[in-house]
Amino acid sequence: MDKRTKDIAVGSLAVGAAAVSLYLGFGPRGPKLDLDTYEVLGAVTAQETAKLVGGQGRVMVMARDTGAARNPSVEAELGAFQRTLKKHAGLSLVTEKVPVTPMLMMATGGGLPPGQFLEALQTHPNLGAVVLFFGFPQLAEPELEALKKSGVKTVVVSSLRPGYKQLLERQAIQLAIVPRAGAPPPGAPPARTLRERFDREYTLLTPAEAARLR
Repeated sequence: MDKRTKDIAVGSLAVGAAAVSLYLGFGPRGPKLDLDTYEVLGAVTAQETAKLVGGQGRVMVMARDTGAARNPSVEAELGAFQRTLKKHAGLSLVTEKVPVTPMLMMATGGGLPPGQFLEALQTHPNLGAVVLFFGFPQLAEPELEALKKSGVKTVVVSSLRPGYKQLLERQAIQLAIVPRAGAPPPGAPPARTLRERFDREYTLLTPAEAARLR
């Protein structure tokens, strides 16, 4: 192999290696995420929130700010919530995206940092409801009492946590939307409507139903 031919071969290998590197860095990393369940969750959460406040008033929704990376599941449920709530002419919407690091989420157990929650309530007075796409924040007793006295209805969308029974009984939470336990029974008909799709995956907990929780 002469020098010119050898240089061309080496150059071709370098270009090929660069192409592989770009593909691995920016190409698909796995199956496309199915966002339907997150969009269903966001839409039904908005419907239930509208019912809770009688279709009137100011609603604040708080969700994770995932930064430039834009977590698809968070964006899907928040986007569906916003679009659905805006269909109710009597409601106005405030969106608070909360920047949280993985370390902070571990420290709070996935709950909304209390300081962020209390600051948002002070910044946006006269709310009818606040919707948290987080676990409920770890509030001190005086802060819980102040929340109850404010009259703001709290909707929490998260996994079911041990403290939710008491928080529902005390009506610090008016509605908790949590994953449904167990899979649908064998032979169950396919879910067709938005509500049927929601009911296969999630369940609604209210203060009246708190007694059945363990």
